[in-house]
Amino acid sequence: MAQRTARQWIINIVLIIITLSFLGISIAPLLGGIIAAISSPPEANTAKVDPAQQRINELKEQLRGYEAVLKREPKNQTALIEVVNLRTQLGDLKATLEPLQTLADSYPDQPQFRMALARTHLELGDRNQSKAELKKILSTNPGFLMALERLIPLELEDKRPEAAIGVIKEVLDSAATANKIQPNSVDVATVQWILGEVYREQKRYEEAIAAYEAGIKADDKNFRPYLGKAQVLQAQENTAEATALFTKATELAPPEFKDRVKSIAQPAPTVTVEPITEP
Repeated sequence: MAQRTARQWIINIVLIIITLSFLGISIAPLLGGIIAAISSPPEANTAKVDPAQQRINELKEQLRGYEAVLKREPKNQTALIEVVNLRTQLGDLKATLEPLQTLADSYPDQPQFRMALARTHLELGDRNQSKAELKKILSTNPGFLMALERLIPLELEDKRPEAAIGVIKEVLDSAATANKIQPNSVDVATVQWILGEVYREQKRYEEAIAAYEAGIKADDKNFRPYLGKAQVLQAQENTAEATALFTKATELAPPEFKDRVKSIAQPAPTVTVEPITEP
């Protein structure tokens, strides 16, 4: 049946061509059109793909892959980090909290994960939770000064200087034990300098000087306590002793800090306003 249909179709084409030739109609255009219609593939979809949307789709596809890994291995560090990175690129910062929390809890010996968690809470507006995470770092790793340097400004911005001082003193109280377990894990001189800076900010100069002197006693090669004490004496207009301490701080400071120390040592210029008189 199929063979007869095909044969009949060919006969019909031949009869049409013969008829057209008798009528004087050129069959070349007709044959060209038929051949072109048969041989040309269907038009491809030429709709342009938005590059931004394409990138989003790629990120989502990668995310699904790493999330599948986490279903099998919930604490896989590489997969957790990639999930955080991909969700951040997709603009879903809140969704990074869960994998960051897992990283922080699963790898407490790597405080950078809890630091990232604290920073994310802060960016999302949760200052208290951010501070809580920083305190967790210091409770297990008191020598991780980056956490202390992030926490103290938050407490001061929240008008909680006593809380800031309390945190620093807790670090100092735990320093002796921590340094016995791991020598030099807590830089006592720098922590004392931070304490002195808080006191100086509050204009509690006697306590500030005591903190700086404790820092010098802990490490007389650390430039920071000398610099802090010099600033207090400068504020008290004890110029001679302040100048000597600024000089000492400059000598001890690493090259990358010397210019900064010198600029701090320079007193603010005095502006003299001349009276305006009538001519």
